[in-house]
Amino acid sequence: MARVWSDRATRWAVGTLVAAGLLAMSPAVAVADEGEGPSTKVVERAQRDYDRAVRLARAGKARDALELFEAALPVKNESSDIFYNLVQVAEAAKRWDKVVVYAQGFLRLERETRDAKVFEKKLESALGRLEKAGQVPVKVRFETAPGGVEVFVDDVPVTYDGPGEVLLFPGRHEATAKKRDHTPWKQTLKVKAGEPQVHEISLEPIIFTGTLKIATVPEEGVTVYIDDKEVGVTPLAELKLPTVKVLVRFEKDGYDRWVRYVTIEKDQVHELQATLEKTP
Repeated sequence: MARVWSDRATRWAVGTLVAAGLLAMSPAVAVADEGEGPSTKVVERAQRDYDRAVRLARAGKARDALELFEAALPVKNESSDIFYNLVQVAEAAKRWDKVVVYAQGFLRLERETRDAKVFEKKLESALGRLEKAGQVPVKVRFETAPGGVEVFVDDVPVTYDGPGEVLLFPGRHEATAKKRDHTPWKQTLKVKAGEPQVHEISLEPIIFTGTLKIATVPEEGVTVYIDDKEVGVTPLAELKLPTVKVLVRFEKDGYDRWVRYVTIEKDQVHELQATLEKTP
């Protein structure tokens, strides 16, 4: 989807979103699976806020548009379009601190595009204005593990994979980190002027489980091993196991050994029946 309603050259020449009437249109956000994202109601509210912000910006009401774009940000912060618009209305409203914040978000999501070069200049210009006013942001760095961790500060992306660094202004900021199938991380940062920070974030994997239901012939007295560890003698109750591939072994005096690989799946029941043959 095109980001603007006019050609890109016109947008760059005019210099401000409100004067040019050029905004990034945003498609509706897909609702995530239950338990994995915002509710339908929250998503619909964010879309309404975004659409109203677009109309207000076109009407020259940059500050009102900025407020509504920010309201939609928690839901739409994985798309560069909203950061494009946030920078433009913040610039029109002369909120140079917000230009710095949102330009960094845009550049995290678009690094090698032609727009990125324009926004690098916007960021540099805003930093220069703020420095003259005695407002200097602080470098805050995040070291993450494992790979693929996404870090956000005040709903603005800092990094999607590996270490990330962001410029923050003194005050309190909400930082979060997430990775699929890992326990999320959240922390309030207290940023002080002239004091750079480094935060180490290590997310723990969530252990999902499935069920292994075992039946044997003969029904009793069969010793069961999982990955060479004895788990009991039949008859056995259902076993809750992590979602991995395991080696299940059955042994009983006077019978041949019986071995199978089993893949345990999340919230699923795997039934395994082992028929042991008597030793000749």
